[in-house]
Amino acid sequence: MHQKIYKRNYHPLIPLFYIKGMLSNQQLNEIPKRTLQHWSKNKNQHYDFNDWVQPFTNHLEDIQKTYERTYLKKMMQFMIKVSDGYQNVLKQVNGNKKIVKQHSYHIVKSINEIVSLSKIKVKRACKFYGVSPDWYYREKRKINCSLNLFNKCFKQHPNQLTFEETNVIERLVKDPIHFGKTKVTLYYHALRNDLVSCGKSTFSKYAKALGYKKPKKPKIPPRKGVRASRIFEWLHVDITLVPTLDGGMQKVAFVKDNYSKAILHYASVSEKADSRFITQLFKEAFDKHSLYKQTKPIKILTDGGSENKGAFTTWVNHFNAPPIVTKITARTTDFPLSNSMSESTHSIYKTEFLKGQISRTVKNHLDDLRRFVYYYNYKRYPTDLYGLHPMEVINGKIPDKHYFKNQIAEAKLNRVTTNRVFNKCVFVR
Repeated sequence: MHQKIYKRNYHPLIPLFYIKGMLSNQQLNEIPKRTLQHWSKNKNQHYDFNDWVQPFTNHLEDIQKTYERTYLKKMMQFMIKVSDGYQNVLKQVNGNKKIVKQHSYHIVKSINEIVSLSKIKVKRACKFYGVSPDWYYREKRKINCSLNLFNKCFKQHPNQLTFEETNVIERLVKDPIHFGKTKVTLYYHALRNDLVSCGKSTFSKYAKALGYKKPKKPKIPPRKGVRASRIFEWLHVDITLVPTLDGGMQKVAFVKDNYSKAILHYASVSEKADSRFITQLFKEAFDKHSLYKQTKPIKILTDGGSENKGAFTTWVNHFNAPPIVTKITARTTDFPLSNSMSESTHSIYKTEFLKGQISRTVKNHLDDLRRFVYYYNYKRYPTDLYGLHPMEVINGKIPDKHYFKNQIAEAKLNRVTTNRVFNKCVFVR
């Protein structure tokens, strides 16, 4: 009976190990000489798609050394496990590129230690952290300055705000006088007084990093309101209740222009604020701003309260001056839009200006009202006015979003020059 001949089926990597000289003498003795001769004959043969395996074969000797040396093998296994865990965490975190950026110093430091303590190359060490060698060298060249708010060297990043400009913003943010003011108001205050000239988003980023705290306002669901295209096109009025410690509850009403955001007039009473109170308020506002001489229509938006009817309706209906005056009630079937312009004024008065405090007497309350109207009309800068205060718009200025363009551009050039010669950096690495 003939013995069955068994033909060996070698693993595809064994011929490669033989050609690279990675097989031991004992392993070579187990392979027929004719097979070894065949492998030797074909070792220089050209193979299709050789470039697919070249990244592996080029580092085969390094892999062999790592495998043969126990300490390298254990360290590689350890690093791979650490890298796998790190990569899995990053994949679960939204915006992982931002996280890598924030911790670039520690990642660069770890890669440096891996390279110095082993024969692992930078390219392979970078793979442990899922970063490219270009990213590594770019971050390695960066200089961190402890004097800088964002640890960026002024000389390497000359376009950022200067050391002095950062200090100016910090003083603005931390000055008790400005507590409760919006970032927009602080921004245009800095521009108008030539303290800091930069973009609004840049100012906002620095202010936030320096501890700016947004004033707490009551949560009011957004309501769609009207938007005027000229001054005195839409006037708003509403009454709000303001408590005093010794004088009881005060009823305060503001007449506000929609386009300029200006408070045209205000009044406060301790007794009932009825329609005669609102009528007198508007008569004084029309006299104060010469509205009787206006030729274009004026629309007055109110809510449905009784104080906005009666005598006030009669006054509007019998208006004998040139402009056509119309009284409209907000949030009705005929006019569904809100009177949010008045509501926002009440919120700014109580939170941004009074900061939740209560006046003691009626006199204190009236003094506070007078100071608030001056602040609101002359010291506060609504976003839509691009750095103008409301009374400037009332007096004829047109809001222009490019108003500070040249000032900001000039400051940018000066900033680069200043940062490039800055010599007070304290470097950390």
